[in-house]
Amino acid sequence: MKIIRTGIVAIAGIMIVGCSFFVELQHPVNENIHAYREKGDKSLHVYLLNLDKSTDRLANVKPLIEGLGYAYTRVPAVYGKELSQEYRKSVTNPAKYRLLMHNNIGTGTIGCYLSHINIWKEFLQSQHSYALIFEDDVEFEPKKLKKLVDLLLASNDDWDLVNIDVNRHGFAKPVKQLSQLFRLVQFRVRVGNTSCYLINRQAAIALLQKSLPISMPVDHYMMRSWEFGIRIRGVTPQIVHQSFGDSEIKNQEKQAPQIAFWYKVTSLLYQITADVMTMFGSK
Repeated sequence: MKIIRTGIVAIAGIMIVGCSFFVELQHPVNENIHAYREKGDKSLHVYLLNLDKSTDRLANVKPLIEGLGYAYTRVPAVYGKELSQEYRKSVTNPAKYRLLMHNNIGTGTIGCYLSHINIWKEFLQSQHSYALIFEDDVEFEPKKLKKLVDLLLASNDDWDLVNIDVNRHGFAKPVKQLSQLFRLVQFRVRVGNTSCYLINRQAAIALLQKSLPISMPVDHYMMRSWEFGIRIRGVTPQIVHQSFGDSEIKNQEKQAPQIAFWYKVTSLLYQITADVMTMFGSK
């Protein structure tokens, strides 16, 4: 009887949590969001996230960034370990993170997430219409990427955010043939990675509105197109690749997995729900 009661409680809990995943994140709206303008001057600016201590990565990626020919800004990444415990508590929702990710949120995850928020804000405080955002662990051929970016800018009515470094297919659906080589696609299931993406001002504003508190990694958060009402796309073939493995911004500590059965079940349910919403709820 005890096993049956436990099973019933578990199933009921799963149903409740599952329903909550279908609705929007109940994060407070950023109070300063209305100060940002949706229109820019039609220019593009490049932003590079790099920890102050990661001088070897900067030396590796800087020539590639400069080879694109766009103006760029190096933005110091947030080193999560240096944040006070009180501040980390103020910007995170650890309980929800455990439910969704079945482990504890690490300082690297927090630092990476806050780093991207800082770039979105800096971008929106500028006059630029588009931002090409890099983490410092990438490699690419500048001429080939420049050609792709120019093609995307010429087709700016077809996207709000383009994830350029996606190493999983995501059951991609063709949206537009950009050239003989490049194709703009829409993902049918959720994909991740934030090492290189192109974004417009509307998408940056949408992402900032519910960005805190942190309840999932930033690559999970920013791909929730069904919630933000933005057009999230990808590009095939993949021409930007990670060169150093995991970014040091994220890889500041090993996150001990939460092995409790309940968390594994809720996390699995979240993954399934996110895939379903990506397939049927995306623009």
